[in-house]
Amino acid sequence: MAALIAAAVPTYSLNTHRTGRLDDRGFPRHYTDNRGMMLQLCEDGTVRCLGATPGDLVAPDGEGFYWMATSTIRTSRGPIDVEIALEAAFAGQRPIVFNRIRIRGHLGHRGRYVLQHPYGSTRFVAITPAEQRNVNVTHDRFCSLERNGICKGGLTNFLRAKNHPKGYAGFGGRRTTVRGGTFRNNLVVMTRHGKVIGRSGKFVVIGQKAGG
Repeated sequence: MAALIAAAVPTYSLNTHRTGRLDDRGFPRHYTDNRGMMLQLCEDGTVRCLGATPGDLVAPDGEGFYWMATSTIRTSRGPIDVEIALEAAFAGQRPIVFNRIRIRGHLGHRGRYVLQHPYGSTRFVAITPAEQRNVNVTHDRFCSLERNGICKGGLTNFLRAKNHPKGYAGFGGRRTTVRGGTFRNNLVVMTRHGKVIGRSGKFVVIGQKAGG
């Protein structure tokens, strides 16, 4: 049995990113959120970009990130990893860009759960606990490179680490409190039947400001 049963389409804020022109590889040079943070692909090889370089974004299997925020929720039923990102990759040889919300982990009880996050909420179903990873949900919303990279399913405001270093949205390998997001919570909260079973207010954030 596959280790994934996704529930209803997740809800999160819809908006359009402002973008830069396409680079020689066919990717937008940058994305700008509603608060004016302009991020380019984070690929300068430093820990703040998790060591990523342009050589990592090569067809057909390469990938890169304009921005990514990850967190782990230690719930009473097991750990859950959350990833929210604006990612660049390839479909074969064709460049693609998409917003991603991914939820993975293992919960000790099957059933329906809700993840509340800075961009809305996502409902999902955990299958039998006998599966090694009984939660494995990914929801991508693609950007239109034919329209200069516009993302109709955009994340309105990039999370950024508080006191983030100059030129970056976060510290790369370091978990910190954050600001930004769209909704009231700059944290992730897991609920079951309306009861909170775990939460986290710290994220690892990557993102490199365009032009330094």
